[in-house]
Amino acid sequence: MIKKQHKRSDCSNCGFKFSKVNNYCPQCGQKNHELKIPLKHLIEEFIESTLHLDTKIFQTLKYLIFYPGQLSHEYNDGKRVKYVPPVRLYIIASFLFFFLLNVFSPKGSEADHNPKGRNSGAAINFTVSGISVKDLSGLSETQADSLVRARGVEKSFYNKYLIAQLYKMANGGMGEFIHSFIKNISYMMFILMPVFALLIYLAFKRETNYFIEGLIISVHFHSFIFLLMSFLLLIGLVKTILFVMTAPLIVIFYLFFMLRRYYRQKNIITFTKTITIGLLHLLLFLFMIVGTMLISVMIL
Repeated sequence: MIKKQHKRSDCSNCGFKFSKVNNYCPQCGQKNHELKIPLKHLIEEFIESTLHLDTKIFQTLKYLIFYPGQLSHEYNDGKRVKYVPPVRLYIIASFLFFFLLNVFSPKGSEADHNPKGRNSGAAINFTVSGISVKDLSGLSETQADSLVRARGVEKSFYNKYLIAQLYKMANGGMGEFIHSFIKNISYMMFILMPVFALLIYLAFKRETNYFIEGLIISVHFHSFIFLLMSFLLLIGLVKTILFVMTAPLIVIFYLFFMLRRYYRQKNIITFTKTITIGLLHLLLFLFMIVGTMLISVMIL
């Protein structure tokens, strides 16, 4: 229910006299909503109706961040009114992360402001049959063809197509590639969630009645990862070696406490299952990253 929605006293469509409880007209079905209101109130209604950023979000974030597993336990136990629904929480968290990733990616700076791509090839340096993005950077098409012949690259359709894609990346297309990669990684992450849920379901099959329980845990877990990555992006930690050391540790400990609180098994059992699930999840994630890069290169 939208708390700040402004209502009319009568239906502007059929004239029915509303009571305080009428959100829709009983006669014609039109929504009871007054649109002739100050812009400030209209903006407040828009934010609350689309993202539901009311007190629920603070309660949800409190349990999501500081009490791993408790939010999933409450939701699966039927206590849902005071929390943001898992799917909406995931959408908000992932939107925030990919928005920040898009802002802080090279697409907005050196990649698009470098039409000849002389520096962009150094950022992501793919190689096909001995020809890399860096090799093609700044070359004309004739020079690129000469380089391919000089390297003795086999003239197959596969090589011609991929080297042409690398040429686009090296000479003005790096920003396009990064934009495509960010878009595709968001799709891949959404696909990864049910796979991660399946891992949880199989690991805790005796303690889990339904697959949906693991899916809710998966949604909350990935929402936390998106929020963590957003925070690290904002403080600039992602670009440092410290990120490589801290982020995986935070995630694995979070997963351990999440599973420990939810399933209430012994520490050693939970830790063993956490490491197994975490390693499989990492392998799937790396496979997904490689696959997403290849797809992004292919459709550039």
